[in-house]
Amino acid sequence: MKKIFIFLLVLNISLLYSQENILVLNKVEESKFKLDGIISDDEILGASILELKYESEPGYNSEPSKRTTSFIVYSENFLYVGIRAYRDNIVSPIVPRDNGSLFSGDFSGINLDTYGDARNNIFLASNLYGSQFDAIRLEGTGYGGSPYNMNVNANFDFKSLGKETEYGYEMEFIIPFSELPFPNGNNQRWKIDIYTGYPDTSGQGVEVRAGTSMENRDSSCKLCLLDHTIIMNEINIQKKLNFLPYISSNISGDRELYNEEINFDSTNFNYGLGFNFELNKNLSIEGTINPDFSQVESDATRIDINSPTAINYPEKRPFFNKGIDIMDFSIDVFNSRSINNPSFAAKALNQGKKSRLYILSALDDETPYLVPTQFESFSGVGSKSFNNVIRYQRFINSNTQLGTVFMNRSYNGGGFGSVFGIDGLFKFSNNWKFEFEFFTNSNKEPIADWIDSNNLFGNYTVKLDGESFSGTGFFAEIRRETENWRSFFQYTSLSKGFRSDLGFIVENDLKEYTLWHSYYQFPNKELIKNYRVSLRHDLKYNQNHDISRSSFQTYLSFLTIFNTNVTYNYEYNFVKSHLAYQFKDFINHYVRMSTRPSDYIDINIFYKFGKDIAYRTEVPMLGYEKNLRLSMEISVNDNLRLRPSISYSDIKKLDDTGYYFKGYISRLDMRYQFSSILDFRIISEYNNFSNKIFVQPLISWKPNPDTIFYLGGNQNYVNDFIDYNSKYYKANKTQLFLKLQYLIK
Repeated sequence: MKKIFIFLLVLNISLLYSQENILVLNKVEESKFKLDGIISDDEILGASILELKYESEPGYNSEPSKRTTSFIVYSENFLYVGIRAYRDNIVSPIVPRDNGSLFSGDFSGINLDTYGDARNNIFLASNLYGSQFDAIRLEGTGYGGSPYNMNVNANFDFKSLGKETEYGYEMEFIIPFSELPFPNGNNQRWKIDIYTGYPDTSGQGVEVRAGTSMENRDSSCKLCLLDHTIIMNEINIQKKLNFLPYISSNISGDRELYNEEINFDSTNFNYGLGFNFELNKNLSIEGTINPDFSQVESDATRIDINSPTAINYPEKRPFFNKGIDIMDFSIDVFNSRSINNPSFAAKALNQGKKSRLYILSALDDETPYLVPTQFESFSGVGSKSFNNVIRYQRFINSNTQLGTVFMNRSYNGGGFGSVFGIDGLFKFSNNWKFEFEFFTNSNKEPIADWIDSNNLFGNYTVKLDGESFSGTGFFAEIRRETENWRSFFQYTSLSKGFRSDLGFIVENDLKEYTLWHSYYQFPNKELIKNYRVSLRHDLKYNQNHDISRSSFQTYLSFLTIFNTNVTYNYEYNFVKSHLAYQFKDFINHYVRMSTRPSDYIDINIFYKFGKDIAYRTEVPMLGYEKNLRLSMEISVNDNLRLRPSISYSDIKKLDDTGYYFKGYISRLDMRYQFSSILDFRIISEYNNFSNKIFVQPLISWKPNPDTIFYLGGNQNYVNDFIDYNSKYYKANKTQLFLKLQYLIK
């Protein structure tokens, strides 16, 4: 009887562990590992083996057409994952780090939930040439039902390399423990999913995705679906102490007259130092003195000639991107690019089992200033400011999290802006969740000439004349997601006096309601892989209950052969207002298409047509709108990629007497990738609106996310000099720059 009892107990324990898919990894000596892209017998001796047997796209937990096997072991200092992929044909371009083109070919990746609580997910991917992509994935809340929000600037320094074999390819990942956040302690328990992608070879031209975890389209929590747990004992926890010195130099010049020489300034030399110190695995302190935050990668110019509000650009500076996912709010109360040119910045990150803390301080020498109103925003650049952010999140359990934030900016010479807020997320079931945000602000404007405007918001002036005011902001969303139905209701309220000096609030004085309902199907047939039909209604008032917008939209989206994704949108505007002018009963449409007709070309098209408001006229008027964006990525070979694009926009007068505006921007990005860490890129752009040509050549060497070498320049060309006007363009501004930044561990 006793033996039977013991047997049943052991059986139950075994079944439990099997149900949880627990893998107790084998620990091996580091001397056995060599990163050469080939999986040796010594490297995977005693390894846990996982088959990537669940296709998630275009199939649904079906058996993949191509076999992929993974091997997982660890040493004292790193996690090792080997991938053995059986492929008939391999498409693997050499691309720079974090370039999305990696996913158009063969790649493999690893999803890690190091805290095991589905709050975020570390995603590491590579192709066989060692081109890498890393990101932190958060729960997605986008209109289109995307399962993830991605912070692609996480910058985990891992090693990867692959080699072609007679049956496909092999790939190795070496992931140092020192690069990852995880709970304190030498014994670790992480969730893991091994992931792969490859172009379909059946003639349908779709991209296949498969992994070790089963997909669940009925779950709104995609980060909860990692099926396997790995256990590692007695790992070595190294506390980071990194220094990041840099030197940079630039020389610039300009000419005002056509026939004069460019007048160069004296060569400018800069230097600075950054540091990152880990007190333990949960707490790190990072600082930078005299940082060089100049943008090397030029922002793609957006057509803003008809925008009534300021246009934001994504953050590309590594210092601000690290840990920024904790500052992701639906109301844009924080925008790191509002800290423009700091002479000093420091931050502390603490991520524990049940909480996260983010602290940021920065002394900014050239501070942007943004004033929102109901229909327009006004911006300028001011003087020095001192900026502080404190953000805290508490994870009550796997279904509940609460947070608070406090931000303050004080201006040199007087004036300040403060924001305090609370937020929360509640998951009621596998399908239902609720989010909210509440903020209150207190502001005293500086007395300054940074903004020239006589406009009003409420009883206050837009110009900076020392006024004091306050306001509130509130956001709430309830969302339901199943395999076939996805719906949400959103409510946003911003008072007349609401703004966030450290954010990007371009409108206030509003109450907005959004209702979205979508139906999904996944037939996975030859012509239709999946499709979606969506309905959306928007209703917007000001705080006095005057309606400013009421619209209805319907969407049809489907995926077909050649990985072609097509979306059509129909929008009927019952009411749409701007300033004191109101327009009723007009329609517009847009079509968005992305396709990959071959392994060597990607095409993206966006076309919008119908009626819309011309905002930047003396009096807002309704007109016939056309908006076209066409971009391509052409892989000439594994090394050379061309990315031409053109954006065209116009609004034609209803009486057919001309245009309120009309123009285009053309751009060519040409990149030659010598290796995954060395490339030459040249960007050229013509702006028809301003009649200017922009050219930027750049040589980049990036052996790791923090060590970089840049050598490049900027050239601006015009043909309208004060003393001369011709069809020929000549440089009016030029710049040469060099930067070396080196990580010292």
